[in-house]
Amino acid sequence: MKILLIIVAAILLLVVGTLLKNHAPLFDPPGLKERLVVYLTTNVAKTADDHPFAELRTPVFSAGPDELYIAVKDAAISLGWAITDSDDVRWRLHLAAKTHLLLFVDDVHIKIKPQGCQEGITRTALHIESRSRVGKADFGANADHIQQLVKAVNGRLELGFVH
Repeated sequence: MKILLIIVAAILLLVVGTLLKNHAPLFDPPGLKERLVVYLTTNVAKTADDHPFAELRTPVFSAGPDELYIAVKDAAISLGWAITDSDDVRWRLHLAAKTHLLLFVDDVHIKIKPQGCQEGITRTALHIESRSRVGKADFGANADHIQQLVKAVNGRLELGFVH
């Protein structure tokens, strides 16, 4: 019985540790239960305009598509991700990102879509899908990839690190 309790405790610690390492915002809306269901039963995360997780809503930047595309490429390289395929004309990228703990490789697909120009400001949407190659649960790793990329792109655009 003690061995079973030790095994269950070890698994629980591993799951919680992995969720924390992946910066999973467990207590943000829509709540702990909903987030755990997603993190423990799916192996994909993607941005959407109306996503229930605020951090996965489609980011829109005050930049043209070419500028955003270059910022995404630079950000991916700075994160240590591999660019496995790119389409400079259609502003699409396929990236390979490694998870924190077990170093599994996940596929990150990028689509950049111009949203138009309002009051002289060009707006461009960044659509991201991150999908695990292995397993049925990602423990928040794919959502973390998206958050890391958006943060790195934001930093590059704000600081003008775009070629």
